[in-house]
Amino acid sequence: MGNLAKPKLVIAGPGAGKTHGMVDEIIHALKYLERHRYMIVVTYTNSATKNIKKRLGKRIAIPPNLFIGTIHSFLNRFIVIPYSSLHNQDVNGEKLFIQCGTDDVLNRMFQNNGETPDYKAKNYIKSRLTTSLHKDGYITYDQTLSLAEKAIAKQRIKEMLANRIQYLYVDEFQDTGNKMFSIIESLRKEKKTIIYCVGDPEQYIQSFDSSIRNFQNIPILKASKMNQYETILNKFNRRSVNTIVTFLNHFSKRVYESNTFEQHCHNEIPGTPVKFISATQDITTMLPEFFARCEKENISYKERGIISKKNDVVNKAIAALNGNVLAPDKSAKISAVSEIKDTLLSSLGTNQSSFCDEQGLTPFDLRIMAVQIIRAIREEVITNENSFAAFVKDEFGLTIKNNIPFKLDNLRQIIVSNSNANAIMVSNIHRFKGLELDAILAIAKNEVELNLWLETNTKTRDEHSDRGTSDYPRLGYVAFSRARKVLCISCLEPISDSTKQKLSDLGVEIDTPTIKFPELL
Repeated sequence: MGNLAKPKLVIAGPGAGKTHGMVDEIIHALKYLERHRYMIVVTYTNSATKNIKKRLGKRIAIPPNLFIGTIHSFLNRFIVIPYSSLHNQDVNGEKLFIQCGTDDVLNRMFQNNGETPDYKAKNYIKSRLTTSLHKDGYITYDQTLSLAEKAIAKQRIKEMLANRIQYLYVDEFQDTGNKMFSIIESLRKEKKTIIYCVGDPEQYIQSFDSSIRNFQNIPILKASKMNQYETILNKFNRRSVNTIVTFLNHFSKRVYESNTFEQHCHNEIPGTPVKFISATQDITTMLPEFFARCEKENISYKERGIISKKNDVVNKAIAALNGNVLAPDKSAKISAVSEIKDTLLSSLGTNQSSFCDEQGLTPFDLRIMAVQIIRAIREEVITNENSFAAFVKDEFGLTIKNNIPFKLDNLRQIIVSNSNANAIMVSNIHRFKGLELDAILAIAKNEVELNLWLETNTKTRDEHSDRGTSDYPRLGYVAFSRARKVLCISCLEPISDSTKQKLSDLGVEIDTPTIKFPELL
């Protein structure tokens, strides 16, 4: 293929049109895709995969040698299935993929046996379990990356993979771990694959794993410092009004060589100032000011959202709205039946094939049972795990054998189809990542959390590595950047004068608590 251009690393902030830009790149490159080679587009969620396929499908006929899928589906199809058995005699040639982690299998074993082994014993058993599973061809979710990394370490396999893949596109590159990055690097070094990665390090909101530990070690930042990558800064924000973009720029001014990342408002709409709502403790008292700003901007209820880091704060918001909420999952109504069906089978300690054989039922009959459970949850016949077990016993004559693998309060958001025109979206920040609404109310649980959200010093943000809160300095950025027109911030705790000054320095308006307020819904 001759000398390849350097891999492109595009740093693009929220609302920059990352997916749109990547789709344009894909369509342009397809003209040069050889028939015997593949173009790979790697995403990190099923919803992102569907989104890219949908956008491409509107513009072109997707060719058979264009693969679009999650990191696991890519690794399984192109590395684990064809190559992992070639260099590793302990892996059975016929692969059977298990949609859970090795720890999930291990915990279920200990749970059933009533054991609690120590750390060393658990690791030893885990190693033996993994070996045993591999010999039978069973591969757990977490083993995909390890097996792929081990396979591609072999030069011959590396060469074969590079010969198959002409283009590699990686979406949300900030979420790439070291194992996946080592695979990307292996392809780069073979100099046969054109690589395009896009992401935003400020939207990395995972807790650090053992191979990263320090924020500077995430692959997107390592790649940005490597001469082998061409780093391009996309500084447009096509989502938010100018007041929100200006506010967001306080948290994203990272320097790449001599170039500072700072977004520009593409639509040039001035917008209203970011507002801090001073009402505390009771979310009900925060809503009038938030709703008033939405009304002033003619923002409908379906374009309003409340997000928080902590699920207990999310639950308080749901209660304040009398449960009149929408789930952020666009495919929620479609996936509810499948999720309930899987929950039922897991609780019964069986799978679909075995269950249908034993009960003399068809998969369609199983779906009907799932629909009955959904109706019972909507009608509050099922309100907790105990009433779930009682319903399954009374209606179907079945006995729950295992713990029910879901939290009913979380699942209720997916199941309850809310047709009320006044329902608004409520979610935790992780679940809302990648989505956007006209108006957002971001609620911190306490002042410590709020101050981590408001930290503007890049070095301080990067060095914050306290266990359990390492992602907090970027969680606020992700939450704030979901808003198109109206952004309000609040805190369940009263805040100090120093925090108020910090908000003021960031250009945030601070209101005075409202005593009287109108009917909300």
